[in-house]
Amino acid sequence: MKSIITYFTKNHLVSNILFVGVFLMAIFAWNQIGKEEMPEFESNWMRVSASYPGAAAEDVELFVTKPIEDELKEVTGIEEIYTTSSTGSSSFRIVIDEDSANYSEVVQNIKDATLRASLPREVDTPTFRQFKSTEKAIIDVGFYLEGERALDYAARKKLQSMVLNFENQIKSLGVVSGIDKKGYDDPELHILIDPDKLNENDLSIDRLVSIIRNNHIRVPLGTLEDKDQSKVTAIHELEDKESLDSLFVVGNYGGKGVRLGEIAHVEPQFKKSTTIRKLQGHEGIVINVKKKFSTDILTAQENVVKFVEEFKKTHSESGLRVVLMDDESYDVKNRLSIVASNGIIGFILIFLVLFVFLDFKSGLWVGMGIPFTLAFAIISMTLVGYTINNMTLAAVIIVMGIVVDDAIVVAENISRKRYLGESPIDAAVNGTHQIITPVFGSILTTCVAFVPLLFFEGFFGKFVEYIPFVIISMLVASLLESTTILPSHLLERKSFFSRFKFLSFNSSWFFKYEEKFSVLLEKCLRWRAAVLLVAVLLSGISGYLFKTKMKFVMFPREEGKEVHIKVIGPKGANRFEMSKLIEPLEEMILRDKKDGVVAVQSTIGESRRGSGVLENQASVNVELVNKDDRELGLNDFIERWEKESQEIKGLTKINFLKSRWGRSSGSALEIQVQENNDKNRDEVTKLIEKYMLEDESLKDVEIEKPLNRREYNFKINQERLVRFNLSPENITTSLRSFVEGAILYTISKGDEDVEVRLTVDDKNKFDLSNLRELKIENNSGGFITLDKVVSIEEYMKPANIQRKDYKRTTIVYGNIKDGVAITPVEVAEKYEAKVFPKIIKDYPSSVITFIGEVKDTRESGGDFVISLIMVIGVIYIILVIMFNSLGAPLLIMAIVPFGLSGVVYALLAHGMYVYGFFAAVGALGMIGVVVNDAIIMISKLEEDISTMEENSLAKIASVSSTRLRPIVVTTLTTVAGVLPTAYGIAGYDSMLAEMMLSMGWGLLLATIVTLFLIPCLYSYFFSVRLFILKKTHIHLEDE
Repeated sequence: MKSIITYFTKNHLVSNILFVGVFLMAIFAWNQIGKEEMPEFESNWMRVSASYPGAAAEDVELFVTKPIEDELKEVTGIEEIYTTSSTGSSSFRIVIDEDSANYSEVVQNIKDATLRASLPREVDTPTFRQFKSTEKAIIDVGFYLEGERALDYAARKKLQSMVLNFENQIKSLGVVSGIDKKGYDDPELHILIDPDKLNENDLSIDRLVSIIRNNHIRVPLGTLEDKDQSKVTAIHELEDKESLDSLFVVGNYGGKGVRLGEIAHVEPQFKKSTTIRKLQGHEGIVINVKKKFSTDILTAQENVVKFVEEFKKTHSESGLRVVLMDDESYDVKNRLSIVASNGIIGFILIFLVLFVFLDFKSGLWVGMGIPFTLAFAIISMTLVGYTINNMTLAAVIIVMGIVVDDAIVVAENISRKRYLGESPIDAAVNGTHQIITPVFGSILTTCVAFVPLLFFEGFFGKFVEYIPFVIISMLVASLLESTTILPSHLLERKSFFSRFKFLSFNSSWFFKYEEKFSVLLEKCLRWRAAVLLVAVLLSGISGYLFKTKMKFVMFPREEGKEVHIKVIGPKGANRFEMSKLIEPLEEMILRDKKDGVVAVQSTIGESRRGSGVLENQASVNVELVNKDDRELGLNDFIERWEKESQEIKGLTKINFLKSRWGRSSGSALEIQVQENNDKNRDEVTKLIEKYMLEDESLKDVEIEKPLNRREYNFKINQERLVRFNLSPENITTSLRSFVEGAILYTISKGDEDVEVRLTVDDKNKFDLSNLRELKIENNSGGFITLDKVVSIEEYMKPANIQRKDYKRTTIVYGNIKDGVAITPVEVAEKYEAKVFPKIIKDYPSSVITFIGEVKDTRESGGDFVISLIMVIGVIYIILVIMFNSLGAPLLIMAIVPFGLSGVVYALLAHGMYVYGFFAAVGALGMIGVVVNDAIIMISKLEEDISTMEENSLAKIASVSSTRLRPIVVTTLTTVAGVLPTAYGIAGYDSMLAEMMLSMGWGLLLATIVTLFLIPCLYSYFFSVRLFILKKTHIHLEDE
């Protein structure tokens, strides 16, 4: 290793080429690397959807959901299955076991099993979708017509034509891969038959369906044997109102027949929707824009925004209003800005520290290690396919102050060698070689501290697993730069740097403080028992405070930018009445646009999980600008709106909820009840609700209640069916056409497909007697009224049925009251210990579990405990190998509890009694860094102290004092690198702030302890070792 150091130190040209080459390659890599909101990952769950038009929820469950579930039971590698059976559709969310040996094989087996299920012929082929971060929408674009609060046919046609125009144009952009539309109703051509006229002309619905289908033809007939090989096609297409109206449905030999237009009304319409979507108080449409995989989010967003602005100008006089929402690129821009701004501040602070403690030349070249390691990391990330995203940027900030630590130690040792009289070349080579072992050990232990993030499980594990690689690549670059390039740079001729002597202190000024520290430390060593007692006492107090005062919540300070409002109107109000009733609420919120309100989206008739609810229920979602761009926090807005909303008339309940980072429900508590017996499940959920309402620490308690719809069951009398020569198919075809409408065929109209639907006018669907009197044609051509062969039973049935792992489920939601010192996990523990056992005693077949944030917190909490044990164990093994000793590494590891105590005191001093996921990540990183200081100290003591020393305490103090400067400088540079981000000096990010605060202050407090505690511990270790050696007559030299 010494020969390599000597080669690079003497060959300045090679060192400089390597140095400059890395920067040039980084510039090229920066232009190639993607910039994204989140890391690239594939979810461990997939969505399966199947459509069964017109079917009730129970029928969907019976004929679609359960058959698919039965097939999926045979597939190994599935962890959980969630299903929703709703009117007309079945949806599966299948969670795949991440430990499965062949992940892609499990996915394929799920698809095969689903397609193997025996389903009714009316069910569309199931579709499959697996979430990929690269396919996530980057921005939402909302459309509405000014003044059109509710859309009639003409207004919707106008709006949808402009939205379709927008869709066609934006898809042609090279950066857009696709879009999703919400609130956009598919166009249809309706044939509305008049039952009375049908009866007058002796026609049945099922015969009319057959006549129309048979007369819409486009059939290739073959090829003529002429010279042009001409194609022959038979065509009679019924594509518009005119062609359908003129179709003969009844004819006779006399030439007079009945046309379709005489017994039915044909009109263009839109597919019926059971929900209403509003934007800024107007019924509107929202488009989710997805970028191409090869395009980074910043480029895509810039192109989309530019296109939207041009589109708005083009349609400025049409009354169209366009709103940009949920811009995912903001977080990337914000974090890049934070890295750049706070990084520059940290960079300047690091330089100031280096200039104060080292000479200008050393300070400059040590500081240049920061951009060098950053450039190296960009190259490394590009090579392995990483992107610039929230997590990789967080890793850069974490390690920015650490990467100069080894360079500081090398530069300081070279400087000390020069001060002691060695020649420049000898000082550079010997100073670097002498310190290479502890430097390599410190780099290795820091890397180890972050490696456990690779093994975190669950959704958040997919994010943090990107942090270790970035940190390790930067630390490797730092080691490379400090051992090969830095010594060469420190040997450069002095003519240039001599001009800047006035900017820096003489590096020898600190030596007198080392002497004073040596004197102070010797006194402490004579009172080492008291010093240890104080340290243990402080550590014990921190442990007690941590246990009794501090609580873990996944994301305690991660404020979102959305407020969810649940609104309930008068009982029996329909969706159109509800849309009108919430207008004052929407207008109240929109008055705060100047304070940061971006958009107000309202959905009527849809629950949190997207299923149907009563039409007198609405969800209002308010999007705000990001926290840094507004003066008011979410709580301030909610407090204001809660007060103002009390004046709104006509609404029975308005409930405000803050968005919670990482969870989509908006609630801190989610209790899932699994029970196939509907009566028992309802009773269990009501009991849980009762306990939660009585709990003074909770608020916003509600049961996820599905919409109950009236359902009529038509029971066919098989005996009469035979007697009247009727087939069941005739009955079901007629009934489906009358109620839901029969889709006859699909026609292509430009950019859209239009389904032709035959049914009766809505006015004929209000009275059940019309159905009873419906005439069905039998196999002999006669007509039988429906009431002669069926009996009708009336029920109230849920419109949505949720299931998990083959059991029906209901969720109870709740939140913790503001100011109450309790965490979601503590609430869960209380209910699991005291409430759930009482309920299970009476309902043993029910399964009650906490899901959502509580589940995520528990998974991550367990990961942190395992990670801490792993980090400590692996670091100890590395130190044993490094020192060839079992005792010395124990001294180094003894500093870890005191380092964690520093984190506890730092968080408590900042009033952070609740710590989160990222604070724990910062503490993990702090362990690796604080061990470095102890390595520097112990390695020097082991090197310089002989077992034959008579005045060992004085010698320990003297040797320890020589490590004061590198320890102080490395600590100050690390702290200087992270604290600007911790306090958000140039932009605040709560995730990064928590991480940096625990890391920076924890390290600072732990370093103070290290400077005094390690020498004290070593003195005991030295005494014990000396005693053993004397007793056994073995000297150190003989070991």
